[in-house]
Amino acid sequence: MEKNENIVTNANKSGHEKRNVPTLRFREHTDEWHKFALSDFVTRITRRNKNNESSLPLTISAQYGLVDQITFFNKTVASVDLSGYYLLYNGDFAYNKSYSNDYAWGAVKRLDRYDKGCLSSLYFVFRPTDKVNSDYLTHYFETSKWHKGISDIAGEGARNHGLLNIAVEDYFATQHYLPSLPEQKKIANFLNLITKRIEVQNKIISKYETLIKGLCDRVFRHNKSIRLSDLVKCRTATLQESDIVKYCDGEYKVFGASGVIATIDKYQFDRSGILVLKDGSNAGKVQFASGKYSVIGTSVVLIPNDVNDAKFLYFALLAVDFDKYKVGSGIPHIYFKDYSNEQIYYPEATLRERIIKTLTCYETKVEIEKEMLSALQKQKTFLLQSMFI
Repeated sequence: MEKNENIVTNANKSGHEKRNVPTLRFREHTDEWHKFALSDFVTRITRRNKNNESSLPLTISAQYGLVDQITFFNKTVASVDLSGYYLLYNGDFAYNKSYSNDYAWGAVKRLDRYDKGCLSSLYFVFRPTDKVNSDYLTHYFETSKWHKGISDIAGEGARNHGLLNIAVEDYFATQHYLPSLPEQKKIANFLNLITKRIEVQNKIISKYETLIKGLCDRVFRHNKSIRLSDLVKCRTATLQESDIVKYCDGEYKVFGASGVIATIDKYQFDRSGILVLKDGSNAGKVQFASGKYSVIGTSVVLIPNDVNDAKFLYFALLAVDFDKYKVGSGIPHIYFKDYSNEQIYYPEATLRERIIKTLTCYETKVEIEKEMLSALQKQKTFLLQSMFI
């Protein structure tokens, strides 16, 4: 995004009395922000889903917001009778007290995807009053500015079975700084622009990835000639995410389920390989790794017998339907012994090289677009941490 000349930096300059203002703000707004209890600008919701008005059980995904359980878990985990759940309408917010490594103090999300849904009474649910802009509040809860209020009431060791031990009265008494409504709206509109730009960027990437998948299906799916086990050796990865902290930061990539998750000073593999995720809802996800690297143990590494085949076999495996190999009633698993007999299209070398060259061109475009996405996300993170207090 282009530089906005209306934004003033370093609102609290050295040599001046510290004021309750953010680091970045719009030039026309100069008033201090004021502290309020959460209950001063939101209304707690306790309405129940009587008569099962909604049959859509929701859950909070820190990444995707309030989503239906079927989409998130690939199955519903709610009870059959949902009448005891809270009933939410579009625009309502919910606080999830569950914590994780990335969200140590839980997550707050707004219901945007559906007109209504129902949510377990373990969540704290509320709706903004006319004292706060709803979009502003959505962006505010993407920051870490509200975390201290939660840490103050949770206390050390106040965690129980994955949930923060927080009383509802204490939660709604937490303190938060708010600017005037006009400034809230200005901040919200500005951050909405970059959020929409990120959404567009994700769609661009998705379209390229769909195109690559379609091309791979067309080239490989209906042409069979040789067993996968005749082309690769399966190697087991043993590194755990918890082990990463034992190593120093370095030049060697560590691949997890979502891609590169760290760089360390040790490596497990020094030949190009195809990584196939073996556990979880995304079992069968395929990644390519080259050079020296390590892999988290949720994936296996397929090492081609011929090093020149690595990229070709990566594209070939993108066309494989791994769903038919999934087993397990809880967390899905796939095993190399089951898909090792998959027939792979394996033409003569010249044609393999042409296929690699064509598909790599599109993949390079994806990488460029992902770099753009990363830059946008970093910019948004900076703005979120600088435009609130």
